[in-house]
Amino acid sequence: MLKMGESKVDMRTLIKLFLTLIILTGSLMLAGCTSTPDVPDHKPKLGVAQNSDGIVTFAITTEVGYEYAIYYEDPTTKSWKLIPGLDRIKGTGEQVEMKKKFKSRGPLPKFTVRHTRIR
Repeated sequence: MLKMGESKVDMRTLIKLFLTLIILTGSLMLAGCTSTPDVPDHKPKLGVAQNSDGIVTFAITTEVGYEYAIYYEDPTTKSWKLIPGLDRIKGTGEQVEMKKKFKSRGPLPKFTVRHTRIR
């Protein structure tokens, strides 16, 4: 019978178990059991220009088979919000331009474009 503080497992057994665990983890990683980010086939480029009247022109390089949406960063919440009317832009294989009225004074927020493949 074991007394308190005694153990049947010796130090060699613990070291063997630990090394086995390390070897199995390394083998799984080498075998491809890791996640990799899904890289899109197409990365659109977004150009932005503003005139003195507050009209902002957006230009996106597009491809057929994709749908695009333009977002801006809300300066108060730091979250990305969809720009109304610029949410379902169909790719044509050409550069597509859209115009939207913003405040005529002050700096523009950050913009980004997101796209999805249409199947």
